[in-house]
Amino acid sequence: MDMIKKPKIWLVVLALMHTFMGVIGSYVQMGGDTEHLAVILYFLSVSVYLLYAAFMTEGQEQARLATVLCAPVVVWFVISAAMGLEIMGVPVAEFPSGLLPITLWTLPMVTGILNWNSN
Repeated sequence: MDMIKKPKIWLVVLALMHTFMGVIGSYVQMGGDTEHLAVILYFLSVSVYLLYAAFMTEGQEQARLATVLCAPVVVWFVISAAMGLEIMGVPVAEFPSGLLPITLWTLPMVTGILNWNSN
C-alpha cells in the first residue's frame, strides 16, 4: 500500500501512458508529416521530463518536481474541459474519455503534495 503513495510509481506510469497515447497514438492518428511533427515531439519531450523526475531525483526533490510538473497540466485539463477547448480539431478533455488523462496527471501531483516535506 505504501508503494502507491510514492510519486515515482505514478511518474513512470504517466510517462509510459504519455509516450504510448501521446506520442505513438498521435503519430498513428495524425501521421508523421511535418505539419504535426511539432506536437508529437512536444509530447515526447514531456515524457522525457517525467522520466527525469522519476529516475534522476528522489525523496523531497522528486515529490516537489512531480507536483510542479503535473499541477499545471491538471489545471489546464480542467479549464479545457470546462471551456470545450480543442487541439487541432480534437477536444482536449472531452468527458468521459478525458477522465483518464486527468486522473493520470492528478495522481503524481497528489502523491507529490503528500510527500512535499518527506526526507
